[in-house]
Amino acid sequence: MRLRIKTKSGKKIEGFIKQEGENIEVKSGDRTSIFKVEKTPTGEITILNPETGEKYKFNPIFSSKYEITFEINGKIYSVERIAGISQGEEDEDNVAVLKSAFSALVKKIYVKKGDKVKKGEPLVDLESMKMINTLKSPIDGVIEEIYVQEGKNILSGEKIVKVVNVNNINRTKEE
Repeated sequence: MRLRIKTKSGKKIEGFIKQEGENIEVKSGDRTSIFKVEKTPTGEITILNPETGEKYKFNPIFSSKYEITFEINGKIYSVERIAGISQGEEDEDNVAVLKSAFSALVKKIYVKKGDKVKKGEPLVDLESMKMINTLKSPIDGVIEEIYVQEGKNILSGEKIVKVVNVNNINRTKEE
């Protein structure tokens, strides 16, 4: 699978990821690395670099069409997906349903149903362990649905807000 991502710091990475059994091959530029994924009897996931013998504790936290967040050896990484190409077909980015990556309190909702939003615009503040995390719109669009209310506690994986791509809405109105 071809994957182009942009880290939160703005660094762009393009490459290919291929999984064969327990091995994952990652190609980026002229560099190829092969990692072995192991699952312990307790359900923990570890990644082994056979070349160096280094082992990493891997914990997936959140994954959506637009963003992937994971933890490796206690450090959290978050990448924004720019485009994914599988079997020569580009993904169409028409709808974004944001879900919570953790249990939290809905601290503030910045938008209402029907509001137009720009990519990167704050939508909702979530509070967990005395930290505020702001969810931002991954696309330009219109708020189609808000699934939560301010002051309510939500669980990990719970839907928060649905944003529909502006281009998709315009196309629908023209038809």
